[in-house]
Amino acid sequence: MIDEKSIVKNTYDLIYKKDVDYSLNIFLCGADTNKTKSIRNLLNIEFQKDAKFNTVFPEFVFASLFKKKKNNLFELEDDLAKNVDVIVLPLEGPGTLCELGAFTMNEELLPKIIAINDRKYDKKKSFINLGPVDLIRKQNSKNYILFEKGKEELILDEVIDRVRNQRYEKKSTYNLDNFFNLSRFILYLIALFQPITIGKLKSLLSLVETDKVKSKHIETALQILIQKNRIISEYKIDHELDFYFLSRAGHIYFYEELIEKLNIKKNFSLIRGEVINSIYKKKKKNMSRDKSLLV
Repeated sequence: MIDEKSIVKNTYDLIYKKDVDYSLNIFLCGADTNKTKSIRNLLNIEFQKDAKFNTVFPEFVFASLFKKKKNNLFELEDDLAKNVDVIVLPLEGPGTLCELGAFTMNEELLPKIIAINDRKYDKKKSFINLGPVDLIRKQNSKNYILFEKGKEELILDEVIDRVRNQRYEKKSTYNLDNFFNLSRFILYLIALFQPITIGKLKSLLSLVETDKVKSKHIETALQILIQKNRIISEYKIDHELDFYFLSRAGHIYFYEELIEKLNIKKNFSLIRGEVINSIYKKKKKNMSRDKSLLV
């Protein structure tokens, strides 16, 4: 029987706390990514090319938020203020206009918004232009970008450069109530315990003594890792559960880059060996039990 509490502690101390994070955390709004020509989808493709960018979609956060009826949109705004560095908001439909109106009313979120508007609506005297858009322009005119329908690709570099070069008041923090931080810690646990279910992940995260993990953030953190192509999920019919593994890119990042950089290859190999032996012993025990039932 392995000491999971000790393994979780070592993962936190030896990997998570040593891995200094310089990434930019992006809340990417806009039209459905199934619309391949949407600005959100085009930007998402570009963001995925650079490991510096972490992106999360509103639907990931909303899904976990509304599983608990006591949560509300004000709590979402509070989460965004704590978690994200920038909100990229192409105005591509009624939903994005609602998001723009809500987010610009929050003093902490307003400086983080980069709004992208169709040029043909720029001069119209509308509530959006006279209210939320005007607030963004007054806050920072560079955070308001115009595009022409059918020529969306032409503004991609401008948006990426704005995200990359904007000044951020980032603080080095390891709090696991930040779902981007949590995604990094979960990646390390998956590397150690793969294949792993969300139930097992929650059990391991409950063993963290230095911080309290919000259960509503776990699925969001997993989606961030899937979006970043660090992990994949696979549904196993015999277990009726989703299992999470490192993707090929995640394997290369973790085994060939991260543990080499942190100089923890020996320590990690020992811990992973313990986990594999435990899984093998458990399977062997179950096989013996199944054989006895057949006799």
